[in-house]
Amino acid sequence: MHLIKNTMNKEIQQRAHNKAFSKLLTIERDISELKLDIRSGGDGRISVDMLRTCLSSTEKELQTWQYIATLIEKNNE
Repeated sequence: MHLIKNTMNKEIQQRAHNKAFSKLLTIERDISELKLDIRSGGDGRISVDMLRTCLSSTEKELQTWQYIATLIEKNNE
């Protein structure tokens, strides 16, 4: 029973790790796209000011997920 519980915990830890680092990659890609959109002046549907607001929010989300990833890594040691 203890072995099964330990295996399940390891699986959950691995899934959490994968989720966090996948999210980090996605957010980093989103930031790159927002910066490119801002540099190009946007596509007319969303103002550059709104794009800047989105960039700021996305950068804060990145910081949050970096913190979560750090906690997961420390927990897995």
